[in-house]
Amino acid sequence: MGAASKHWHSVGLPLLLDRRELPTDFVRAAMQDLIAGTFDEAEATALLLALRFKGETASELSAAAAVLRGAMLPLSCPTRPVLDTCGTGGDASGTFNISTVTALVVAASGVPVVKHGNKSVSSRSGSADVLAALGVPIESGPTWAHQTLKTYGIAFCFAPHFHPALARVAPLRRKLGVRTIFNLLGPLLNPAGAEYQLLGVGNIDLLDPMAGALAHLGTRDAILVCGQDGLDEVSLCAPTLVRRVRDGLVEKLEWSAADFGLEPTSITDLKADGPMASVRIIEGVLSGVEGAPRRIILANAAAALLVTGRVPSLTGGVELAAATIDSGAARQLLASLVAPAT
Repeated sequence: MGAASKHWHSVGLPLLLDRRELPTDFVRAAMQDLIAGTFDEAEATALLLALRFKGETASELSAAAAVLRGAMLPLSCPTRPVLDTCGTGGDASGTFNISTVTALVVAASGVPVVKHGNKSVSSRSGSADVLAALGVPIESGPTWAHQTLKTYGIAFCFAPHFHPALARVAPLRRKLGVRTIFNLLGPLLNPAGAEYQLLGVGNIDLLDPMAGALAHLGTRDAILVCGQDGLDEVSLCAPTLVRRVRDGLVEKLEWSAADFGLEPTSITDLKADGPMASVRIIEGVLSGVEGAPRRIILANAAAALLVTGRVPSLTGGVELAAATIDSGAARQLLASLVAPAT
């Protein structure tokens, strides 16, 4: 039993029940115990659920992320800088996989992308689920990811291949079936150490802690977004709360559909009941079909293009993303990942 386990009931539990922040050393020890498997299931359940109910802080998140970064297998990048569009998930909105399509469109627009993701734990369809349904061989491993980044300017990093230390926690996460700190840590653990991020947050109360964690961890430039409707993406259904993290500083912004020059959408028009439903919507978007799914992708791609400096404005990002889709470049990129050239 690890150091955190020995002091869990005497130190950690009282602090969490009093809604007080855990000491950094305790968080590090607890995370080391979790990935080593030295917590029994009851202890791990108590830790994860009590921490969620208390609410994770920037300090707790950055301390946990530092431990997991030290245990991950890094992706060697032939090109720098790169962007990640991994979000926290867990917003229960039931939308199609917006961040995954955003990654394709942005990469096809000329920005190298390393998309971190996993199969569904607390939602209907994770990024890995929909990519597999599209025919992308996500289980091919780090060598494949490196090669696709080198050849096509995009890599999908299937989390279990790069974070084997988390394997001992995966069964418990599946059993719990709810959002835990690990959903929040995913976007902080890009295997390539992505310099740029578009990070969707599924809970408004977690927007500032996630931004603070990125600031502590030294990200170059990140845009974090959370719709006031709870969408963990740039929303066109309601105003989007935004945090931009640059050089350790956090700027607060708010965007509306008008800032993108786009018509508002209804969240109902974005829903997909599982991976195959997402696939049908994605294929329509990449084929140039007009409608709410296309508009939400244009908005999110615009934010990603803005944070990387590819465009100077959100409207400029919308124009570039639309041109990329309409040229067939994003659709061809997906086709290349499904059936790579030999």
